[in-house]
Amino acid sequence: MPEWLVTLGIGAAAWVIGAIPYVQQRLFYYVGDQYEQFAPLWHVFGQRLRNGDWVTMDPAGWMGGNYAAEALTGIWNPVNLANFVLVSYFDDLAQAAAVVMVEFLGLLAMGTFLVAREHGARRWPAAVVALAVPFSGFTLWYEAAGWPAGLMAFTWVTWFWWAARRHARGRLNPFVPFLAGALVMTTGNPYGALGMVVVLTALGAELLLRRRYTRLFHLVVMGACAGLVALPVYLPLLGAGEVSLRQDLAVLANDTFLVPDLGDLAAASSPTYLPSITNWGGALLETQPSTYLAWFVLPLLPWLRWSRLRRRARSLAGLLGIAGFYLLATLGPSNLWLFRWPVRLVEYLYLAVAVLFAVVLSAGLATDVPRRRAVASGAIVLGGGYLAWAVHPSDLDRVHATGLLLVATATALAVVVGRRRGLPALGAVLVAGTIAVVAFQTAALPYRPGGFGLRAASDLTALAGGTTAYEGTALQLARHDVITTEQMRDGEITFGNLVRATGTATVASYSGIGFQEFSDALCMDYRGATCPEAFGRLWQPAGPGYPVPLVDALRVSTLVLQRDLLGDEVVDGQPPPGWRVVERSPVRAVWVRDEPYADEGRVSWTSPAIEVLADSAEEADEVVRYRAEDAGRVLFARLAWPGYSVTVDGDEVPAIDGPAGLLAVSVPAGEHTLALEYTPPGLRVGAAAAAGAGLVVVLQSGLWWWQRRRTRRRQAGR
Repeated sequence: MPEWLVTLGIGAAAWVIGAIPYVQQRLFYYVGDQYEQFAPLWHVFGQRLRNGDWVTMDPAGWMGGNYAAEALTGIWNPVNLANFVLVSYFDDLAQAAAVVMVEFLGLLAMGTFLVAREHGARRWPAAVVALAVPFSGFTLWYEAAGWPAGLMAFTWVTWFWWAARRHARGRLNPFVPFLAGALVMTTGNPYGALGMVVVLTALGAELLLRRRYTRLFHLVVMGACAGLVALPVYLPLLGAGEVSLRQDLAVLANDTFLVPDLGDLAAASSPTYLPSITNWGGALLETQPSTYLAWFVLPLLPWLRWSRLRRRARSLAGLLGIAGFYLLATLGPSNLWLFRWPVRLVEYLYLAVAVLFAVVLSAGLATDVPRRRAVASGAIVLGGGYLAWAVHPSDLDRVHATGLLLVATATALAVVVGRRRGLPALGAVLVAGTIAVVAFQTAALPYRPGGFGLRAASDLTALAGGTTAYEGTALQLARHDVITTEQMRDGEITFGNLVRATGTATVASYSGIGFQEFSDALCMDYRGATCPEAFGRLWQPAGPGYPVPLVDALRVSTLVLQRDLLGDEVVDGQPPPGWRVVERSPVRAVWVRDEPYADEGRVSWTSPAIEVLADSAEEADEVVRYRAEDAGRVLFARLAWPGYSVTVDGDEVPAIDGPAGLLAVSVPAGEHTLALEYTPPGLRVGAAAAAGAGLVVVLQSGLWWWQRRRTRRRQAGR
């Protein structure tokens, strides 16, 4: 059977297995950042793309609207763009997220299969690990469930590893690994970029050991060109650093948050092991199997023919180096420069371990001293079960017992079948065991002793029902820790980007980088939650020299006031002049202006001597015609992100960082035309560098093809 067809079959099998968690728990692929940030934003992007728009900046998104600087949005990745359009056709975001995540689990399985095959593993062992890695603990329970950018980056790293190694062996032109590397970089996830660097370093070391300098040259050129694709992705992020909330991100520290240890790795084959890792809310115990690898890897170690690894140690030097690096990184401090929470690296370690396992398993199971091997396997299975029980000795007895019985039975069956029937039968048992474990884990976990307190909203029609009274831009003042499932699903109180997917303009949004001055003014966190003091600040002058109230400076037309945050006195009270109550409930009050802002412009205030004659605005630019008796200032309901250029009648003037981080401009007297234009910092330079890199790789591919053809002719002439 052709290799491509087998690879596609592996992906199809992973898609089927990936549907199991969704069937078990409809919101499995829709937790955390997935529903607060990614899935709603994908829907927004998809709608815009279908309308022919591709935006890098949306001032109406406020802290979360600088899409170019929010690298994790992945707006430069062509596969992401196709998925954005796909998601926009869904009214159920949980279902849309599941489709995209299962898609990537299948792509990850195919990439893992190709990497294992490229290192010499036979088909069945390669297939076994390919169908295990996507369903390992961190990849399935963290990345696929709530951190999709991490899953996407990890997936494309596997494809880059396969293509780059095949290129390093002279079997593939450099354009293919360059494309895979570009897909890694354009996910906007730095762990993917790190993975590329580690893979290239390991492959380069292999070529040095073998003294293949021409191939090393090609690898270095290709890798450098793929690295240049990172510039249009990350330069806008760096350019926004001076105003963002992430200015102090690059640190070296250890607060033990999401830091696994060797004991967690020792239980990597126990499906019910929930690590004792410091995590969300100060909890000391995990609720999901984040360090699980595969049920069969550790129990089958005593049955492997390790001599195969010794014989191939030199050809596997790169693989061993990658595994060693990620072992150290996984056990490292919680913050290492830009990289934090080392459990994020465990999937890369497990990928390398899985490929090594497939290579060694390709020699078949050992047949000598079966009793000693069986005792060792039994001890490993029991040891894993004990570690799982020791972390959670109460409440999960039946779950631990079922997991132990499942692994023990499957291991015994695998050994018997493998010794009698060979690799195909062994592979079938291992894959069947993986399916059983996925079904078991997603039925029994995550462990929530108090039940699920909050179930995310996903029905956009129901969400939109809570915004029918809104007019213009809405600002919600609310706290997150008291929100209920019903409030969220009815659209009464939402956070992050959720309500934006319904077409509602809202100040609150999810931001990975934030805007420090704006966040301070409204005491607004990364997903739009605020403090009680924000209400009083809205009616105060926006800042020194700007007497306009902050609520007017933001051009807010609707206020959503949560009772739990502001209390009965505010929520049941009367709004100030110019506002009216359109809804009041036990949950919230909704105030709307008597005269909501209806024009498209974003000018929110001018000095008294300035009259705005016309204001035409789009996302990245705005043109204002004005008449001024004296020089003064114009304030915009736009955040002053680095990258704005301002001209008056074509002459450049400086942009001003106004109150609450808003953009302001000093203008001269007279009748003039003021123009704003936003260009992400570094984007033009980065795009030119990436385009140049693509051209270099095209030329390199021609050189590679010519050198390969010449070599073949020489060999044929001997």
